[in-house]
Amino acid sequence: MSGIEHNRNRIPCRLVIFDKDGTLIDFTATWVPLIRKRVALLLKVLERGSDGELEALLLRSWGIDPLSDRVDPRGPCPVSPRPEEIIIGTMALYQQGYPWDEARQWVSRAFDQADATANRRELLKPVHGIQPLLTRLKEKKFLVALATNDERKDTEAMISDLGWEGLFDRILCSGEVSQPKPHPEMVLSICHQLCIPPHETVFIGDTVNDMKMGKRAGLALTIGVVEGGVTPREELEKVADLVVDSIQELQFY
Repeated sequence: MSGIEHNRNRIPCRLVIFDKDGTLIDFTATWVPLIRKRVALLLKVLERGSDGELEALLLRSWGIDPLSDRVDPRGPCPVSPRPEEIIIGTMALYQQGYPWDEARQWVSRAFDQADATANRRELLKPVHGIQPLLTRLKEKKFLVALATNDERKDTEAMISDLGWEGLFDRILCSGEVSQPKPHPEMVLSICHQLCIPPHETVFIGDTVNDMKMGKRAGLALTIGVVEGGVTPREELEKVADLVVDSIQELQFY
């Protein structure tokens, strides 16, 4: 039976589930420029394009340091699905005195406009070594799946832009389950759809919520990856079965 090597032991598994942002693609390189574009469009609508104080407040509300671009690993940006991020931006404007209904429309429109005008293909930065690993897993007859809090249209656009069609046997996105990460529903649903029990499944991600989800689902192994993500190794080590600096360190047989 196929599997993965861990601590000189071979752990049988037939299904490998990946997180997307921070695991398959570099989180900061992909998302920080897009979020900054959303903020710029929002400030333009509010006719406060030169208001550095409001710009900083909005970036911080989504968990991004306005000076260093550092992303808070437990903040909204790497954790929350899009609808929650829109509410967070709305609340930030409401607390600045803007009417709730109008603020929500402005934030939602800024998100849509930024997504429509940004060059996503240019922003995408695959984690080093991920393409060969995905190809190798398929060649070795593993089932490969993707579990992400991102929207399906953006996820499918990423897969198309990177030429990864056919590499995933299942994709589950935000809004397609009743409970988001760290609830285990997403990975358990994938296991059920592919007829693979959780104890023959490995999850690979970059956040604490990823690891908690895998643990709660009773998976064979939860693997935290440092490169490409925003969570420090010491935080991942508190919850993951295995932490690697690079996805290239993983050995499947």
